Amino acid sequence: MSREILQIIYFSGLLFAEALRLPQRIRRFKVRQQWRPAERSTQKAEWIVVTAVILGIWVLPVIYALTPWLNAFDYQLPLWASWTAAALFSIGLAIRLAAQRTLDRFWSFTLETSQNHQLVTQGIFSFTRHPIYLSLIFWAVAQPGLLHNYLAGLAGSAAVLLIWLVRVPREEMLLLEIFGDEYRIYMTRVGRLFPKAKPRLSR
Repeated sequence: MSREILQIIYFSGLLFAEALRLPQRIRRFKVRQQWRPAERSTQKAEWIVVTAVILGIWVLPVIYALTPWLNAFDYQLPLWASWTAAALFSIGLAIRLAAQRTLDRFWSFTLETSQNHQLVTQGIFSFTRHPIYLSLIFWAVAQPGLLHNYLAGLAGSAAVLLIWLVRVPREEMLLLEIFGDEYRIYMTRVGRLFPKAKPRLSR
């Protein structure tokens, strides 16, 4: 699979992911719904995460695709690895589609909550508490297989790792603060990433 085809797959997925956010952004602008930002200390960490995501998922891949500046960091992968990356990328996008459709107006790009915010536990959220972040794990694994460059490929993986280390713990603390026992019960039923195994009933 050629470098150009892999880039088309990557940037098509990137544009698809951005298109998923567009209806919520338009609705948010029209309704002018009030959002509650995270605490100031959390906001600083949040902007670090957002900056890493923009650099790792947008800026460096665009530089890699449009200029020869990063060519010194290129590597080669076998064809099966690229096909596997494309498949994982598609799975991640499908998970993201299901998650954002379920969240609907409660989705936000940054760590904040809206007025009359409700805890979403239906749909894909009945299997995983963080399906969008799960989709980003698929993205992080796939990006180095689609962009064969140590900087452009691994930068997205580093950004997703930062999300898990910085944002996810703070988001769960925020949800516990807002929803209290409702979220604690939800945590006991649904795994952070993958469905929890149901206990076997003793005979």
